[in-house]
Amino acid sequence: MQRQARTLWKDAIMPDITQISSPLLEKLPLALMMADSAGHVLYGNACACAMTGYSATELAATRLGRLFTQGPLPGADAAAAPGLPPQPEHGPTPAPCATLRRRDGLGLPVRLYREHLEWDGEPYELIALHDRTHEDLMREQAEISAMIVQATDRGIVVLDAQYRITHANAAIAAMLGVKPDALHGAPFGTLLAGAENDIGTLRQFRAHLARRTGFEVDVQARGPQGAALWLRCAVTPHYGDDGTLADIIIVIHDITHDRQLRNLQRDVVEALTDQFSLREMLDFMCRRIELIAPDCLAVVMLSTGGVLHAGGHGAMPLPVLHAFEGLEAGTAGGACGTAIATAKEVVVPDLAAEDRWHALRAVVAEHALAAEWAVPVILRNGEVAGSFSLYFRTPGQPGAWHRRIVHACVHLAMLAIEQQRSRESIIRLSYTDRLTSLPNRLWLNRRLNELVARLPATALSIMVIDLDRFRKIVQALGQGRADQMLLELAGRLRHGIVGRDVLVRTEGDEFVVLTTQDATDITHLAERILHTLEEPFTVDNIPINISGSIGISTHQDGQPVEETLRQAYTALAQAKKAGRCCYRFFHPSMNRQAEDHIILASALREAIADNRLSLVYQPQVDLSTGELHGVEALSRWNDAVLGMVSPGRFIPVAEETGQIRAIGVWSLRAACTQMAQWIARGIRVPTVSVNVSAIQFQDPELVSQLATILHETNVPPERLIVELTETAMIENFEQTVATARAIRELGIGLSMDDFGTGYSSLSNLASLPISEVKIDRSFMNGFGSTGNVRQVVTAIIRIGHTLGMTVVAEGVEDAAQCAQLRNIDCDVIQGYYFGRPMDTAALDTWIRERRAEPVPAA
Repeated sequence: MQRQARTLWKDAIMPDITQISSPLLEKLPLALMMADSAGHVLYGNACACAMTGYSATELAATRLGRLFTQGPLPGADAAAAPGLPPQPEHGPTPAPCATLRRRDGLGLPVRLYREHLEWDGEPYELIALHDRTHEDLMREQAEISAMIVQATDRGIVVLDAQYRITHANAAIAAMLGVKPDALHGAPFGTLLAGAENDIGTLRQFRAHLARRTGFEVDVQARGPQGAALWLRCAVTPHYGDDGTLADIIIVIHDITHDRQLRNLQRDVVEALTDQFSLREMLDFMCRRIELIAPDCLAVVMLSTGGVLHAGGHGAMPLPVLHAFEGLEAGTAGGACGTAIATAKEVVVPDLAAEDRWHALRAVVAEHALAAEWAVPVILRNGEVAGSFSLYFRTPGQPGAWHRRIVHACVHLAMLAIEQQRSRESIIRLSYTDRLTSLPNRLWLNRRLNELVARLPATALSIMVIDLDRFRKIVQALGQGRADQMLLELAGRLRHGIVGRDVLVRTEGDEFVVLTTQDATDITHLAERILHTLEEPFTVDNIPINISGSIGISTHQDGQPVEETLRQAYTALAQAKKAGRCCYRFFHPSMNRQAEDHIILASALREAIADNRLSLVYQPQVDLSTGELHGVEALSRWNDAVLGMVSPGRFIPVAEETGQIRAIGVWSLRAACTQMAQWIARGIRVPTVSVNVSAIQFQDPELVSQLATILHETNVPPERLIVELTETAMIENFEQTVATARAIRELGIGLSMDDFGTGYSSLSNLASLPISEVKIDRSFMNGFGSTGNVRQVVTAIIRIGHTLGMTVVAEGVEDAAQCAQLRNIDCDVIQGYYFGRPMDTAALDTWIRERRAEPVPAA
């Protein structure tokens, strides 16, 4: 720069010292000034004017002493311009630094270049100025950067292109426990711990560098005394102008604590997911805390009903825990109790100097515990459930690392406590009936096993209570009112249970009582319960009368509790069969009946599927003509194993298991098929009657099934009579009327079977489109000797005739009965007197050989 200024001076100024002016100098981006030996500025170019803030005219009238704050130095050349640093005797100055005082008073750091010239024997000074503001800024930044590199707690390492360390600051040396010089020239792998994953780390490091972008990588290292470290390295590659790798700058952060805390949190959350118990969770957490913070002992104290108890701990001595056990969760309960009571953390830096808890101070001193820090565990609903405490062997305040640990673990403890409470709440709900708040079946099963394991033999009895016809109540009142009634019933039953007896609601209308009373007291209890059920209920001003049945069993020594419960249900079934509104104690014979029922139901299902049932036919004779009126089809079952099974055995089983529908459809089809054969063969059988159960009569598909069967067999509908019992009317009278009318519209006859034994009224009978009424066989017992029975039968016949019905008397076995029935105008008789039920071959012979004669009157 100085040489360039000198050349320009010679070319532009030297030709005419009195006329200092040149376009070349004005355009030069360099501040140039010309001064005489007295320090007067003779000339300054445009750049000099801009730098000083003076105009060219003002600058020409200025002295150098005003422009520079530094005066002549001691020993300066006398010829040097006043106000400038001295110039050496030989050659140019080494560009000293100076401060230029601008016109506005501000100082501007410059680098000054001087050249001494002579013209016509007169000395002159050529001065060139360079603004060193940017230079100073860069120097300051470099100094600050160097200071940061050395002062930061982050390790900084610089690698060359061969991954050798060219610079390492004090922080990384402190992390590794070595001197910075020991790292100089060492490979990057020196930072690693020598673990199995080192090769993978180096491979990952090189792979990221190949992408020519910055990246982060976590490496495992060894600290002082071989302590395990995890370092996070932020790597920034630096490339030269030619695109080759020049340096690699690595900023290193010790994340050992972060990783330990994150691993602790992860493991605790996994334990929460795996449904560990609260004690296991808190013990595990405390042990992990003591592992990553070995200078402390961790304890979680819980508050239950305002009383302290240990929820979890690590290596805390048991005598210390026992000293806290049972203390009040208040200010008298040490730091942990105080933290619970105040919902604030409590720091005791010196337990020996703490005078609030004398008893506790002695036990902690005995086990060399010097300081404590307790933090309350506050649930999300604001409740303080316990405290999280750290005990230290030396006096002092908890450090930042301890605070980080506890801050994270208090939250995890809160989650564990809430999870445990939620689990307990779920268990309580799962063991409680929602309507009545009584224990439910799940609770019953658990309790039975507990009681059997604890109580002596025969000390436990089970009473099962079931309401009679509760489904009808629901249908009549709706589920809402039925629930109200059940709620009131539960209250009554609970009030009647005394002592250690327990009332359980197992399902809808079923309750169970567990009792340890003797047989006499159980009998009195059962009678009280039946009496309670008989008392009317009132729901929404609607009076409701109910009854119930009770089954009772007593546990026997060595018997599975499930068997005892099953026996109670077996006794309940017997109570219902006995007419309901009663109780029955279990007897071994009931087991045999139940087993017979199960065997029979299974065999019946197979017989229906294999078409192994058959029909027999019993004649019905017209009393006035002696002619065959019709036949009744009766189901029979001859099993290969069970032998001949009577309808009295398998029909009730079929009704209970729902197989009666299949039997009913099969009977209708088989009877119509047989009628079609009789018609085809010219055998005169006017009608065939088939009994349809009350269950089948409620089937909405019955009418369509009848129509299909008649169509398939081509049997005239008037040749078929469907028999129904009074039970069908009781179950659902409106449905029964609709189905009966639909059957009659098909042209099929309709007979009322077993009339007089049920509960139907005459109005119900008159409402049905019945063509025939059958007097039950029970009326034939004593018919000839008991006047009342004869009067009832006479009344039934007259009612039937009044309603336009044919009257059939069943169970007629002798001539006297026939004659008496003829006297009271009975139309048709059916019974052993004319013929037992026969198969088709026997019936064909009976029809062919029999001579029709009127039955004489008595």
